[in-house]
Amino acid sequence: MPENPRPGNPRPGNPRSGSTVARRTGAIAVGQGAVKASQLIIAIALVRLLSPDDWSQIALLLSIYLAAVTIGTLNLQHSLLFFMPRVETGQRRALVRQTASIMGLTALIIAAVLICLTPVLGHSRFHLSHSLPMLALAIALEIPCACAQPALISIEYAGRAAWWDLLNTTIFVVATVVPAALGYGPTAVVGGIALAACCRFTLFLIVIATHFPRHTQALPPGMLKVQLRYGLPLGLTIATAVLNRSVDKWFVSFFDPAHTGVYAVAAQEIPLLAVLPYAGGAAVVTSVVAAFLEGDRDRARHFWLAQTAAMSNLVVPLSAGLMLIGAEVIHLVFTPTYAAGVLPFQLFTAITLHRVAEYGLVLRAADRTRDLLISALVLLAANVVLAGIGAALWGMVGASLGTLLANACAWWFVIGRLADAFGSTRPRSFAWGAWCRALLVSAVAVFTAAVVAAATTTTALSAMTVKLAVFTPVVVVGIRSLQRSTALPTNDHHTVRFDVASEADSTIPSGATT
Repeated sequence: MPENPRPGNPRPGNPRSGSTVARRTGAIAVGQGAVKASQLIIAIALVRLLSPDDWSQIALLLSIYLAAVTIGTLNLQHSLLFFMPRVETGQRRALVRQTASIMGLTALIIAAVLICLTPVLGHSRFHLSHSLPMLALAIALEIPCACAQPALISIEYAGRAAWWDLLNTTIFVVATVVPAALGYGPTAVVGGIALAACCRFTLFLIVIATHFPRHTQALPPGMLKVQLRYGLPLGLTIATAVLNRSVDKWFVSFFDPAHTGVYAVAAQEIPLLAVLPYAGGAAVVTSVVAAFLEGDRDRARHFWLAQTAAMSNLVVPLSAGLMLIGAEVIHLVFTPTYAAGVLPFQLFTAITLHRVAEYGLVLRAADRTRDLLISALVLLAANVVLAGIGAALWGMVGASLGTLLANACAWWFVIGRLADAFGSTRPRSFAWGAWCRALLVSAVAVFTAAVVAAATTTTALSAMTVKLAVFTPVVVVGIRSLQRSTALPTNDHHTVRFDVASEADSTIPSGATT
C-alpha cells in the first residue's frame, strides 16, 4: 500500500498483508541499523584522522553527548506510539508539541548543568572549556527532535521515519568527520556536532509543519499526567542502561586519562551482536505473551528455552570468534597505535557471550516491568563498584574486567527474576546445556585456530584469515554434532520445530514431543 500523500491524514487502520508489515518493519530496522552503525563508522574515521590525544578528547565528549541525549528524552517520544491513535486528528500536533516541550525543558536543564561544569572540566587534562558550550547547544536542540521518528511511525509513515533516520545519520557523520578530514581539531568536530543538531532541529520543525494539521484542538484534560505516568518508568530504565554503558568510560577518563581514547576503541559495541538477541526475541514474542495471557507459564518457558538454545549456537561462536581476532581487528581497523586496547576489547566482547536472548522480553510479557528497572539498577550498582575499583587499581584493563564481572552478577540476578516469572528455578529457566556446549565448542575452536595461526602466519591480515579459516569449520562441525531437533508446541497447539541443542536434560518439559 503506498504512503498516504495527504499530510495529517494517516491511512485507515485496516489489517495489512504480511508483506506490507514486513516492508514497514524492514524500513524501520534499516533506519535504526544506520543509527547504530554510524557510531562505529565515526569512531573508525576519527581514530584514523585525529591524533591519539585529540581522539581521547572527542571520545569523552561523544560519550557525554550520547548519554545526555538519551537520558534527556525521558523516553517520552515512545509514548507517541501509544497515545497518537487515541486522540483526534486535530489534537495530534498538540500532542507532539506537548511531548517535545517537556523534552525541550529537560534538554535545557541538562545543557545548563553542562555549562555550569565547564570551569571544572575545562581545567582537566582534556581542556574542554571551548567545546562544552557548543556541546550543550547541540544537546538542547537534539533532544526534542527525538519525537520525529515515533511521530511519523504513529501516523503510519514508516518509510519516511526510516528516511528521517538515514538522512540525519548521514548529516551527523558528515558534520563530525569532515572537520577532522580537513585537519581541524576537536573543537571543530564539536562545532560540526552542533551544526548537525541545528539541521536536525530545522528538519524536525518541517516534519511537524508538513505532517500534522495546522488547526489543532486542545488535548483532553489530564493527558500530560497520563503521558508522564506511562513514559517515565521506562525512561528511568533506559537512563540506567545508558549510564551502564558510559560509567566505565568515565572511570577510565578519571583514573587512567592517558588511555581514554584507547578504551573508547576497545569498548565499541558491535552492531550485529547487539541486534541478534532482539531479532531472536521477535521470533517468539507473540507465543510467549499468549502463553502468559493463558496462564500457561510452563508453555512460555518452552519458547524461551527454544530461543535461547538456538541463539546460543549463533551468538556464542560469533562472540568467541571476535575475541579470537581481536588483535587483528584493532591493528587493521583502528591502527597499531591502539594495540594496548586488545585485552580490554576481548574482555568487553566477552560480555556478549551471555547475550543470547533479550531477557526483558519475558519480564515484559509477564507484566513484570518493575523487575526490568530493578535488574538495570543491579547492573548499574555492580558496574559502579566493580568497574570503579578495577579502573582505580588497573586502569582500563581493570575497568573492562570490572564491567565483565558486573554483567555476570546482573545476569545471574535477572535469570532469578525469569525463574520467578516462570514459577521455576534458575537451572530450568535458561538453556544452560546448549549455552555451555556452544561455549565449549567455541573454546576448542579458538584454541585450535590460535595455535595454527601462531605457527603459520606473520602479518595481521594473514593471521586473521587463517584464524577464521580454522575457527569456522571447527565451530560448525562441533555445533552440528551436538545438536538435536526438538519439536515444541505453538499457541494453536500444533507443533513447530526448533533446532536446539539437546537441552531435554532439564529444560524441555515432558509434554514436548521429540
